[in-house]
Amino acid sequence: MKKILILICFISLFTGCYDYQELNNLAIISGISIDYKENQYDIMYEILNSKKGEGKEEESKSKTYYVEGMGTTIEEAFLNANFKVSKEAYFSHLKVVIFSEEVSKHYLDGVLDYFIRNPNIRNIFIPLIAVNMDAKEILQTTTTENPVCSEAIRNMIEMNKGTENIAINQDYETFMDQILDPRKDALLNTITKENDTILLLGIGAFQKSTLKTTLNETEASTLNVLNNTSYHKHIKIPCNTNSSKYTTLDFYDNTHTNISLKEQTLFIQSNLEANIIEDDCHYDFRETKNYAILEEKAKTEIEKEYKQLFSKLQTYQTDILKINDTIYKQTRKELTNWYTLPISYEIMVDINKNGLVFGVKNNE
Repeated sequence: MKKILILICFISLFTGCYDYQELNNLAIISGISIDYKENQYDIMYEILNSKKGEGKEEESKSKTYYVEGMGTTIEEAFLNANFKVSKEAYFSHLKVVIFSEEVSKHYLDGVLDYFIRNPNIRNIFIPLIAVNMDAKEILQTTTTENPVCSEAIRNMIEMNKGTENIAINQDYETFMDQILDPRKDALLNTITKENDTILLLGIGAFQKSTLKTTLNETEASTLNVLNNTSYHKHIKIPCNTNSSKYTTLDFYDNTHTNISLKEQTLFIQSNLEANIIEDDCHYDFRETKNYAILEEKAKTEIEKEYKQLFSKLQTYQTDILKINDTIYKQTRKELTNWYTLPISYEIMVDINKNGLVFGVKNNE
């Protein structure tokens, strides 16, 4: 019995050493950028560095290193990048893949096909589009606070619901479901950087697998409201006599929007709830009528933003609002020409009556 126990202990020790050795032989890839320049794909890996730097600052800066590969095909570019990695390229911890605008507009089909065929890449990473710069410029952005760019980007997207909700938290598999569904169009987050600061910009709108246009912050947050995926959206309502001052409302996640078709007109019905988070107009919120005034003004501002978004989606004929799919589920008929139809809006706004009741002055 004692011999068996000793043997088990030795097996456990050997297994632990084996696993540790295997981990040291892997190049753990956390992020990938894909650009297309001069008729070649340009691939860059962000790889987690297993070596420790000397000192706190040096250690934080050396948590990643980069490897680049180029090729006339996407597969050749990946192979050339792999040849430059001294260890086995390991993709199971891949967090983000950043496509350039050029790739997103003209070369995405081949890239998507490669990811589907590559058994080593799991489809749980977050894809994004780099705007106004190369994708690899963003991937190489590291600071002492954010030494791993891909982790910082993923955290930004996950934390976005606590701020002005301009992003979507979706992985590659969800994106591919949208690409392959004939009644939907796909959407991806857009990203850029200023100096050493990475910024979420809004949302890229696709038709099939081609990027058609991008939505700015206002349009992206409006899209999330219409898709019933909004956590926060702010609306500024100008004061009556001073347009440089505002009462600011926060529309939170208790929102509901329906899209329907009646007599060849699209009806957009939204029920939105809001809190007053700032009042520079000095409304007297002890009077119920002032809530009604703000609710009417909020409807006007919301409708302006709805019209702005729908105008862009109709111009580029992209169905990221899933209108065709929604109408099909209601009528079992395709509505591929939705962008030619007139649109009617019915917006209801309910402001939390537990508003600001202090610092009351005359309404400006």
